[in-house]
Amino acid sequence: MNDLMRADLLSLRPELWLVGGIVAALLADLVTRGRRRELSGVLCLLAAVGACWAAWPGLAIRVTDAESAAPTRVLGLLSHDGLADFFRLLVISATGVVILHALVFRGLDEESRPEFFPMLLAAALGGCLLVSTDHLLMLVLGMEMLSLPSYLLAGWQKRERRSSEAALKYLVYGALASALMVFGFSLMYGLSGSLWMSDVAQGLADAWMTHGLAQRTTVVFSAVLVMAGVGFKIAAFPFHFWAPDVYEGSPTPVTSLLAVASKAAGFGLLVRVVGGVFLSTRPAFNADWGHRFSTLIAVLAAVTMTYGNITAVLQRNVKRLLAYSSISHAGYLLMGVAVMTHWDSEAGAFTWTAGLQPLLFYLVTYYLATLGAFACVMALANRYGAEDTDDYNGLGWSSPWIAGALVFFLASLTGLPPTAGFMGKWMLFQATLDGGLGWLAVIAALNSVVALFYYFKLARALLLRGEGAKEPGVVARGLLPALAAASIAVLFAATLWFGVGGSGMNSGAGGGGVDSLLSWATAAGN
Repeated sequence: MNDLMRADLLSLRPELWLVGGIVAALLADLVTRGRRRELSGVLCLLAAVGACWAAWPGLAIRVTDAESAAPTRVLGLLSHDGLADFFRLLVISATGVVILHALVFRGLDEESRPEFFPMLLAAALGGCLLVSTDHLLMLVLGMEMLSLPSYLLAGWQKRERRSSEAALKYLVYGALASALMVFGFSLMYGLSGSLWMSDVAQGLADAWMTHGLAQRTTVVFSAVLVMAGVGFKIAAFPFHFWAPDVYEGSPTPVTSLLAVASKAAGFGLLVRVVGGVFLSTRPAFNADWGHRFSTLIAVLAAVTMTYGNITAVLQRNVKRLLAYSSISHAGYLLMGVAVMTHWDSEAGAFTWTAGLQPLLFYLVTYYLATLGAFACVMALANRYGAEDTDDYNGLGWSSPWIAGALVFFLASLTGLPPTAGFMGKWMLFQATLDGGLGWLAVIAALNSVVALFYYFKLARALLLRGEGAKEPGVVARGLLPALAAASIAVLFAATLWFGVGGSGMNSGAGGGGVDSLLSWATAAGN
């Protein structure tokens, strides 16, 4: 084995852990003939932990010594850089938490449980490849490798009609979105003659600067098609129609995977495409195109968050409510993209870093709060079979710790202090105001008020409705339930730490939590 191949394999250690976990889980089920159905999940959980352990050093090196950790090419098609390290760690760790809670979740079909966990790892593997490439063909392959297991997971409960309906809708919408995106990439290839993002960006700039109607129409049309495919993956308006039905019909562990890991991979894809394709090194092109593109993203962000929040108010099913919540948070995250693509005419450059840091920061705060909220929802479903808001009446007195944690995570999603969500929204609003998009910051602030109403509709049901404490329900005992409970405590502590650590309203005044996360975000941008 030569040095180049050895270096490539070292860079692919997280993906190799995931592949090893998939193979080990399938072999274990084959050897035990389904008698040890939890063994598959345990092996996949260990693989996810190993993959996180393998992915962490790359980002840690970029935090401590960014200059020595230059981006490297892996196997010719993958790019090992800060963005890849950041999003890989986010996707894999989210999948690991989902696997842990799926192991103790009672709502899964027992007969097919051993095959369920390798599918989760396969989706994570696709997400890792998706965020680690700047080659359009590899990008399409990574997206399909993420999407195909997700379609299967959405319809995992074969005996439930709503699960089959969710899988069918997800498949139809997903196939259409993939086709649109590939068509857009084909137009870009026709303009540039290359599949590398840097060459595509140059080709788009050349076509735009010819000032020909046909060339400019092709550039705009290809951009719209690609953004449609990416918008589907992040559930942004008007490409969100699949999300509510799929979130409601899928098993709750799958819903949490789609809401966190899949969305993180989608935003990793968006950052890659926007930075690698739509932004050029030609100032004349950037000044003309950048303003239009930034305005388009800002309008998309405003419409997405407004639609998601207003529609969430009307929901009674908890998973459907969180689906519209996820749509609204896609709008908040798009605020960061709008700032990233804003052209500063005085400086003659995009405000890329000014938007990327708050976007990545907010993505982590969303990750913590959403994973924690779904973990609490799964715990209450296990004990009481609760699915609708009316089912939550009085459960705060029967399970005060879980209910308290759920209310705290909902407060973080709302953006209330002293949670991480408050600091995330503060940084996004500040960056948006500094980027000259004050109207967008005002709309986002008004939407946060709307979000407060429907999030605390759950809190009211937990604590202020019902006739007091209910029966204790079914309480699971053992190591895995204890680990699942511990993971909720860790997510709670992290959400509080990043919130309290930012009490000074800036990274230098508040403490270690925000400083650390800002260091990770800065390293991801390198």
